Amino acid sequence: MSAAGRVVATATPAAQPPGHVLTVVIEGDGRAHDRGGRPTADPTPSRPIGLAIARAWPDGPRAWVARPCQFTRGRDPACRPGDWTADRFSAPMLAALDAAVDDLKRSAGVGQVRLVGWSGGGVMAAALAGRRSDVAELVTIAAPLDVQAWTSARRLSPLNLAPEVAALAAGPLPVAQRHLLGERDGVVPPASARAWATRLGGADSVRTVDEAHAGAWPKRLKDPEILKPD
Repeated sequence: MSAAGRVVATATPAAQPPGHVLTVVIEGDGRAHDRGGRPTADPTPSRPIGLAIARAWPDGPRAWVARPCQFTRGRDPACRPGDWTADRFSAPMLAALDAAVDDLKRSAGVGQVRLVGWSGGGVMAAALAGRRSDVAELVTIAAPLDVQAWTSARRLSPLNLAPEVAALAAGPLPVAQRHLLGERDGVVPPASARAWATRLGGADSVRTVDEAHAGAWPKRLKDPEILKPD
């Protein structure tokens, strides 16, 4: 789909389950860098966990949104390596996702959305929740919600952040929230992630489970109990 001047990959079931809230799952960062730390030529994930989460979502209409340039590298002439590296949380990338959510919501004929995101997709879901007025719920999974603190702790180069992404460090967000963390997450350490999520949604919004960063989250989400707090 065309979204804010970009080509964004999306997917929906052939037959949508009934419901008044559309669950939109935003994909993670994908293959931003190779093992040598160099930007990849194509950020498309080999294992799109966000797509698997969308397919496993337990109820209601749902949709999946890839990040800009994932699955569309050859069809979007605007793609450049910065889109999936230093600028992956930037204002233009957020605007493309925002426009995609608008189109999916319109196609589904619903009035509200539930924004879900795994890893970096959770950051973008939270940022969108901060700028939209139609969000019924925010669900993040293994997400580095304070991007500046996360990059600093991992000794990564600073990233260019949309204002809504930078604002997540201050919190809170005035929307119902659930934040799922993995006890064995070596990418987004649960102790830090719990503090960031609590700042956004309060302690009752956070649940920690026995999973790694890229663990069996789709299987976990087939059980609605997982969305309840600790």
